[in-house]
Amino acid sequence: MSNRFPTFAQRRRHALIAAWRGVEDGPLQNLPTFSAADLVGKIVAEAGIGDRLKLEEILSAWKEIVGDFLFQHSRPDSIQRGVLMVRVLQPTIHHALAMERPRILKRLQAKLKNLGIKDIRLKHG
Repeated sequence: MSNRFPTFAQRRRHALIAAWRGVEDGPLQNLPTFSAADLVGKIVAEAGIGDRLKLEEILSAWKEIVGDFLFQHSRPDSIQRGVLMVRVLQPTIHHALAMERPRILKRLQAKLKNLGIKDIRLKHG
């Protein structure tokens, strides 16, 4: 992070806002500058984009692991505290996934080691 001096437009904007508020126009502080690398992590965390990126990774792995038919009838919905929540459309699909859950979990853990998936929970909807 380095300091820079305010531009003419910034000084003018500051003076206008100060006049509108009815306060004296004091000196404008040197403005800190940030590199994009400093801000990206914070922005991703605040916007929740990181979770969405994780879900996209899981979604692509899910199709490969469970196959086309089960993929069409189930979708990973969210991941919270290492538990992957999967929405299932039909009771028969729920049963099929429940019977294969240990195998699916092992394959997901092997494929997506960095996500820390500990368990899979199935829910209708």
